[in-house]
Amino acid sequence: MKHVLLYMFMIITVVFMVILINKNEETVHQKLLSIDTYYSFIDDENEQMYVDIYLSDQDHILTSIDSYESLEVHNKSDKKSMVLSLKDVIYQHDEVYLNETFYKYTYIIEMPLLGYDFDIEDCYLDIKLINGDHYDIYIGSLSLKTVDETNENSLDWTALSGRKKTNTYISRIYEIDIEYVSIKQDIIEISIGNLYQITYELKDDKITIQIPFELKLFNACPIIITFEDQSISIINYFIYMKDFETLKQSGQLIYHYALN
Repeated sequence: MKHVLLYMFMIITVVFMVILINKNEETVHQKLLSIDTYYSFIDDENEQMYVDIYLSDQDHILTSIDSYESLEVHNKSDKKSMVLSLKDVIYQHDEVYLNETFYKYTYIIEMPLLGYDFDIEDCYLDIKLINGDHYDIYIGSLSLKTVDETNENSLDWTALSGRKKTNTYISRIYEIDIEYVSIKQDIIEISIGNLYQITYELKDDKITIQIPFELKLFNACPIIITFEDQSISIINYFIYMKDFETLKQSGQLIYHYALN
């Protein structure tokens, strides 16, 4: 009788452990990841904003634009915020991270046209879905820069390229080269948004922009060049590097959230 009870106890224990493991696996595989990133855009009606997220479930409701009720960015204290207009949710590619497959999606957001500079250094993306689900995820920093008048004739540029800092693997621009044919007047300032103070030099028909290193992703931006007569040339938002193993390279920059 004791042996029978022992076997029954062992069977019940095994069954319980299997159920528990399956439940934990199901929970583990339902994740949303974001990466601490510097996002910089020009506040203009012809521009769009792009924000990336990673999902462990390619069929999740977050992948469908029709599922969204509202989208908003805000700082940690909620004292600064802005409602966004979502245009689309685009699938990019999949990546393997900690033995799990994640699917990268990009939010395509209509530029809000504020008419003034708008910056959030500790930026959260608040997502509300029509089914009542709510996500508030940290995405990094956001800079929207307003430019009133532009003059594209002062700089005749021919090529753009960007590169990482030597021995650094995260997806982050360290230097940008702008090759040009001619510059009609002196440059007094170059900006890639309001949250970084960059330096630059002109040599051999090339402008080299140096961006201070920070442990934060940064792979795309516009370039705003101001000349001595206060005219401005803009090189539109450009993706300087596109990595397909961003999660594997980002480590401590990744933020984990459970999917409903």
